[in-house]
Amino acid sequence: MKENKFLKYFLLIWGGAQAAMLAYVFYYHYFCMDHVEHLHAAWLIWQGEIPYRDFFEHHNPLFWYMIAPIVAAFYNNALILYVSRVVALCGHIFMLAGFYRLCRDFMVIPKKVFWLGILLFLLPCDNTYLLFELQPDAMMWGCFFWGLWFYCRFMDNGRDGQGKDIRNAYILFFLSFLFLQKILMLLAVLGVYTLYLMKKKAINTAAALKMLAYPTAGALLFLLYLRYTNCWDLYFLFNYDLNMWMQDVMGNARIFQTWYIVSALPVCAILTLHYFLRGGNRYRNLLSGLMFAEFIGKMLIGAPYVQYFIFSNLLSALVVADYLAGYSGKWWGKALLLSAVAGGLFLFWRHPPNTQYPRYYTVHDYIMRNARENEPIINSVIFFFNIYGRNPAYYWFGYGNVAQVAQYVYGIGEPFDLNKMIYENRPKFVYATEYVNMLMQENIKDLPAYRQELGKMWEKLPEKRESRADFIRRFTAVSFGAPDMRLLRAFYKMTPYPPLLVRKDLSAK
Repeated sequence: MKENKFLKYFLLIWGGAQAAMLAYVFYYHYFCMDHVEHLHAAWLIWQGEIPYRDFFEHHNPLFWYMIAPIVAAFYNNALILYVSRVVALCGHIFMLAGFYRLCRDFMVIPKKVFWLGILLFLLPCDNTYLLFELQPDAMMWGCFFWGLWFYCRFMDNGRDGQGKDIRNAYILFFLSFLFLQKILMLLAVLGVYTLYLMKKKAINTAAALKMLAYPTAGALLFLLYLRYTNCWDLYFLFNYDLNMWMQDVMGNARIFQTWYIVSALPVCAILTLHYFLRGGNRYRNLLSGLMFAEFIGKMLIGAPYVQYFIFSNLLSALVVADYLAGYSGKWWGKALLLSAVAGGLFLFWRHPPNTQYPRYYTVHDYIMRNARENEPIINSVIFFFNIYGRNPAYYWFGYGNVAQVAQYVYGIGEPFDLNKMIYENRPKFVYATEYVNMLMQENIKDLPAYRQELGKMWEKLPEKRESRADFIRRFTAVSFGAPDMRLLRAFYKMTPYPPLLVRKDLSAK
């Protein structure tokens, strides 16, 4: 009774504090370039354009098609910024609902342990910030978890399964892939495990093979779509070849920056895994094996960002929660729980929300209400004001990493010239800041690691048009060029939202 009482009030107090923090983050925290990337891609699709062929992208397309009607419904309305946060949260709710069903129905996880695991998952602040970032990862994991739920139901039926569950699992796994191709690594591991079950005659092999017709048909339709839209070559070039190049640019160096975010929970899970697996539950064994295989694989390829580690962080948090809940009646168990909260607060203090978002909304609203139709707006990489239009260059999306690699390796696009764009397009608005460095100031300490990764990339280039030193210098000091202030002073004046400038001759219109 004592143990349950402590855990109950601990969850209530901590859960309430976490809910307040989520509300704060929802309103104040900025969004990264991925957020606007997907909004902009969805809008271009709604306009009838085809990804890869008509505009540069390097992800699978289902997410943009799914959110395109929502983006269109808020055309030129700055509310899309907060609406998209709601959409992002709904994606995570879908993901966590699938994970909850797996935990309750197959891993036999008590409700208190599950919610403790969720709170542990949110302790690294980056995981909290992810809840409101519009990315396809949550939908990918949601489809995977629900597919895994059907897969476990099929396993439960053993050799007498009728095949409906494995059919549903295959369809959801394929949808997971259509959201993001990075799930292929985990699907490959699960495929090997399925072959093992077939060999052991632990499942209905005939049904498992027969129902492969569904994802096979889906894959053929997807390939026909690529062929029909004339973007077959570009799809494979951008989604696989380019992304492998990007691992060299933004790989291990980024991992080193966030090791405590992506590795803290898995390391703790390794230490407490014996407790989680003590009952011989085969579904716990399966999920743990998948989690560690995926974690090791992502670390080996140098996956750069925290969203790559949602699965490993989520399941690791559950493993640790199971252990802490079991010992929450002991003084040292309580001390560990309180220490975990203290660690989370420390991380939050070191990496607080960037409170630019309300001002960003205000400026965005001002631009949307006053911009001309299809206005080519000049803005920095950190701020994005051209969701509903065509940019004069795709530089706002990762120029200095993704777009620059595509330009250098494949000759796609041309280097961005800030002043040339201003002179030729004469946009009504110019957000007059300079994006000086792809690393940004707070990451400058990791410059040696980036240089090492860029050196590896230079060695792979089939045609070396510059020295290694020049190549590294160009990538780590990417600048759009300082704005020509004489040009800006001649044609522009400051708005009420510095450093946003407006053309003098259009300022009253």
